[in-house]
Amino acid sequence: MLQLLIYLRYMAVAGQMLTVVFVIQRLNLPIPAKPLLSISAGLLAFNVLSHWWSLSHRGDAGPRALILQLLVDLLALTALLYYSGGPANPFVSLYLMPVAMAAIGLEIAPMLGLTVLTAGLYTWLLRHHLPLPHVHGSDFQLHVTGMWVNFLLSAGIMVVVLSRFMTIVRDQRRRLSEARERAIRDESLSALGSLAAGTAHELNTPLATMGLLVDDWMSSPQPPPREDIELLRSQLAHCRDHVRALAEMARRGAAGETTLEDADGFVHACVDRWRLLRPNATATFSAGAPNRKVHVDASLPQALINLINNAADANAARGVDEPVEVSTQAREGWLTIRILDRGAGPARIAARPRLDSEGQGLGIGLMISKASIERSRGRMSLSEREGGGCATEVDLPLAPTSQAAQADA
Repeated sequence: MLQLLIYLRYMAVAGQMLTVVFVIQRLNLPIPAKPLLSISAGLLAFNVLSHWWSLSHRGDAGPRALILQLLVDLLALTALLYYSGGPANPFVSLYLMPVAMAAIGLEIAPMLGLTVLTAGLYTWLLRHHLPLPHVHGSDFQLHVTGMWVNFLLSAGIMVVVLSRFMTIVRDQRRRLSEARERAIRDESLSALGSLAAGTAHELNTPLATMGLLVDDWMSSPQPPPREDIELLRSQLAHCRDHVRALAEMARRGAAGETTLEDADGFVHACVDRWRLLRPNATATFSAGAPNRKVHVDASLPQALINLINNAADANAARGVDEPVEVSTQAREGWLTIRILDRGAGPARIAARPRLDSEGQGLGIGLMISKASIERSRGRMSLSEREGGGCATEVDLPLAPTSQAAQADA
């Protein structure tokens, strides 16, 4: 904006000087040429200094610099109009040019300030100006001609300013679109990373179980019992399912796909999946969001399973023989999922922010869960449970009722 204003001022100064010479030489009007040309020369000197300053600062001009430029233009225009008829001058409407540029390039407060100042200077000229000399019989025609020239000049300036402004807007829109595409691409890569880390986290438990079984068999001279072999087979099946699910979730995550699922059914399925992962732990589920639906992306089920698993670890670490309590509730457009345990509480978790609640896992469960929930436009909070323990709340946005009804249909 500053560069454009400087170039326009060069043309304005040239036009002012040529107009003064034309009026004196061709129209033979006795106007005060010396002060008029002095004002234009001073404005030219200011513009040269402004041009040098903008080049030395590589065009990095803030709002204060633009305000100063517009103030100088207003004062110079007021001085020129003072010596050339004041409000009777057909070029008095040039007062609108600084106001238009202020509206484009400044915030509300300085723009309003410059507008009030412009109105005040115009009002001051009503009583303080040197009248134009009259040319009998032709002064009104000269005024009309001056208004025509002023219109052409104003239209040209507005076309230049607005075209430059629209070029800037289009460039900003293009950059915003590119930034949005980069953000979507980075979000997809982040989702894939979370999926891989979450799968590694889930595989840790069955692999640990298989390691314990192998250690027992190696230390025992007896052949392994059938129950242990069946347990090993089931854990291997879990690992195979997790790896297969990772490939599917990676595909969905990279494409940013989501599915519209029943809220209670989705949470219940996560609890059932966790029960397969932890057959020796228990959890209860209480449904409280009937006929409501949520958007589920690839990593969200894994996030809830991690939180339930953390709660079970917290109970085990404290030696509490209680099930993890999972419940849902629909309120004010949100699905609230509560996961309750009797562990050490949120203070202990806050003291170990990079570790799971109490377990000996990989230490990334909470981080994965929080990232996945926030990616789904949800939120997670931890609070002290009444009677001891931790209450983990997950809020997910519910799908609109109309959208859910359309999906059912």
